[in-house]
Amino acid sequence: ARRLRRAGALDVLIQRPVANVVGSVPGRDPGWVVLGAHYDTKDLPGFVGANDGASGVAVVLELVRSLPRPLPGPSLAVALFDGEEARGDREFDEDGLRGSRQYVDYAAAGRLGAPPLAAIGAMVLLDMVGDCDLAIPREAGSDPGLYELLATADPELFDGAVAAIADDHVPFREAGIPAVDVIDFEFGPGPPPGALWHTRGDDLEAVCPASLDAVGEAVLEALPRLGSD
Repeated sequence: ARRLRRAGALDVLIQRPVANVVGSVPGRDPGWVVLGAHYDTKDLPGFVGANDGASGVAVVLELVRSLPRPLPGPSLAVALFDGEEARGDREFDEDGLRGSRQYVDYAAAGRLGAPPLAAIGAMVLLDMVGDCDLAIPREAGSDPGLYELLATADPELFDGAVAAIADDHVPFREAGIPAVDVIDFEFGPGPPPGALWHTRGDDLEAVCPASLDAVGEAVLEALPRLGSD
């Protein structure tokens, strides 16, 4: 929460019982875009989680810090989700959307730092965006229009297609909100999710600043058009 405040977000608070950290950046136009990432990591010995999920959080914080005030477009609701990774017990491992589901529930009531659900025009999720060999295909459950806005900003980075992924954009999509999962689910050699996923190899040496910058620039360029009619 302190880092989000230092980045310049307003109305920062921690939702409960799942500890989502939320805030906002005001825009000139009506409506909201939710920009999210999960900040929790796997509870494994020696696991850093530099890519999954610190990379998405890093891009979100830098975007909040660098965005103009007010935004040229809808207001931005920032959501750093807890409850995406498992603690090791089977029940939790089978439900990694607790934080995002709680956020959508609060948005339905327009409370605890979440804008009213009806006012949210789009949701952008950043997850595993630090891989040095970064490629962002369109995840099958993501909104094609939102993906194309990002692809227009960086057509080389945003290319291809991949099967649906159970990620924090899903509760928004199920609530009728257009959502896009910006994710490279091929971390390291081998088939998805890659050999480095959920291993101690997910450290700072496996993350490239250029990848974070490329994703941030694409979101920054697309943001004024996201959620607009």
